[in-house]
Amino acid sequence: MPLTSARRATLAALSDTVLPHGGALEPGARDVDVAGQLDTYLDRCSPGTRRTVNLMLTAFNLSSVASRHALPFRLLSKGAREGYVVECETSRVRQRRETLIALKALILMFFCSDDRIKPLIGYDGRPFKAIEKQPDLVELPVGQSESGFYETADVVIVGSGAGGAVAAKELAEAGLKVIVLEEGEHFDRRDFTGSPPERLRRFYRGNGLTFTIGVPTISLPIGRGVGGSTLINSGTCFRTPDFVLDSWGIDRDEMGPLFEEVERVLNVGPVGADIMGPNGEVMDKGRRALGFSGGPIRRNARGCHGSGVCAFGCPLDAKLGMHVTYLPLAARAGATIFSGCRVDGIVVQGGHAVGVVGAIVDPDTGAIQRSSRFEVRAKRVVLAAGAVYTPHILNRQRLANSSGWVGRNLRIHPGCGVLAVFDHDLYAWKGVMQSYYVDEKLRDGILLEATYPPPGVGYSAGGIGGKGSELKDMLARYRQTAAAGLIISDTGTGRVRSAPGGGLLITYDLHKDDIRKTLEGIRLATEVYLAAGAEAVHTLLPGMAPVRTRDDLRRITEGGWSAADLKLSAYHPMGTCRMGKDPRESVVDEFGRAHDLPGLVITDASVLPGSTYVNPQITIMALATRSARHLAAELR
Repeated sequence: MPLTSARRATLAALSDTVLPHGGALEPGARDVDVAGQLDTYLDRCSPGTRRTVNLMLTAFNLSSVASRHALPFRLLSKGAREGYVVECETSRVRQRRETLIALKALILMFFCSDDRIKPLIGYDGRPFKAIEKQPDLVELPVGQSESGFYETADVVIVGSGAGGAVAAKELAEAGLKVIVLEEGEHFDRRDFTGSPPERLRRFYRGNGLTFTIGVPTISLPIGRGVGGSTLINSGTCFRTPDFVLDSWGIDRDEMGPLFEEVERVLNVGPVGADIMGPNGEVMDKGRRALGFSGGPIRRNARGCHGSGVCAFGCPLDAKLGMHVTYLPLAARAGATIFSGCRVDGIVVQGGHAVGVVGAIVDPDTGAIQRSSRFEVRAKRVVLAAGAVYTPHILNRQRLANSSGWVGRNLRIHPGCGVLAVFDHDLYAWKGVMQSYYVDEKLRDGILLEATYPPPGVGYSAGGIGGKGSELKDMLARYRQTAAAGLIISDTGTGRVRSAPGGGLLITYDLHKDDIRKTLEGIRLATEVYLAAGAEAVHTLLPGMAPVRTRDDLRRITEGGWSAADLKLSAYHPMGTCRMGKDPRESVVDEFGRAHDLPGLVITDASVLPGSTYVNPQITIMALATRSARHLAAELR
């Protein structure tokens, strides 16, 4: 269903206001029909995505009625529209500001992804290092049923991401009959093509528009496909810091061999100088000048050529996600993998989990197919649907929750972006997308990572201030920018709640101490970039001018910013079914076994007791290895 005429007019008016014709980058949004492109795109998105964007357009259009302009945005004069956009960017009404940021991000993504604009900003989409020969395609047998079915197994696993894939391999190699159920579609490298918007639509749950509700609203992208979020993550592989394991009461010596095993299968190693790219090199220069700790990020990769599109699926199979590592190993050992299977309930008999039920969904739209109910009975049920959907499945039936902690304790690692401008061309999107880190303040919960997605995409897009010629000037200098992202180890927690009609709510308010950490992190990144020779650093704080000297750094941490002022995104949901020895304060034990539902084991990020302080992929996989081996020994 296309946009209504009023919403289409609102989108066209905002696009033309933000990106008018002329200036340092001559074409404007109207010249490449951004509004029309977005309208067509939304028609292919899920109903939930269309509702969200429609709501944002309606809200933004009507918001100006309550301002001094007293008219809907689409009816304002050109000058009044420009003035209102500037007012919204610094408005005390955060809903106005957040709606503008979200719509602006969509507009910039479509504008910068247009084939007529990419050459003007210097983006050719080619990898950093020339490709001489692609490796053989990794074949993964995945079943997709069009009608209902009934199966039996020793173990049924719900979810095929970092936790589910590891469990599948370990259990299948132990000689057990394993069935893996994945809601998303099966993709391989031939599918990882096209523009960023199209990839968002296909490979992300909710077409990339998952977010938390609270202050502020935080984007929380989650992968949807065979391989889970390992399809679209950065490939960053940190081991859990020792001080974190100690705080959880987990033996370092026990975890060491598990980390080594996971890293061996994933071929984990540091980013090499040949594919580092200028974005990582700039951070390295600044870090060394300041004497801070850090270095090249360790990643799960083989044969990487620095395509810079890790978050949209690796076109070379160089990033070793679950779909090209653990799942093929599981299938080789006899595991059966089904895609398009949405589990909506656990079968409980005699107080034990004995299987799961659900429905087959359309792989593209997610709509439930007719006559598509399925059931899998098993000796054990392994939930690995992630820290959002695992508690959702349990909450719908009020299972495994005598402690009251299912869905609580949500940590997400909120973070934001910083954009630095240099006096020479960098083309910082060339090379590994996430290549370098600074962990000088890791114990305080601040980790800095050099991260540059394709132009116009990511945390920087909607947060770049200004409109008209000011923003066009910035886009014209895109090739001279470098970008970094922050990972904040959150003190506060959120909650995953089931809503009527099968939906869910993710609520999260930023803790006061996490505001401090975020501002300290922005200051750290800015300091690194200034030390690397940046002429200006955009902090993306509302109304704040670019930082140009070290004397300006205090404006970041002493500006009195609130949670509502921060433009945040997060990529690491965890902790919603936390492990622990005390059943009154945890959901599962140290091996992922539910305290009060025998037969149920959880192996995903939801079992993490708290923040990992670093990207959690390796932590999830090492703990899943331990839990799966313990389960295999039980069943044998």
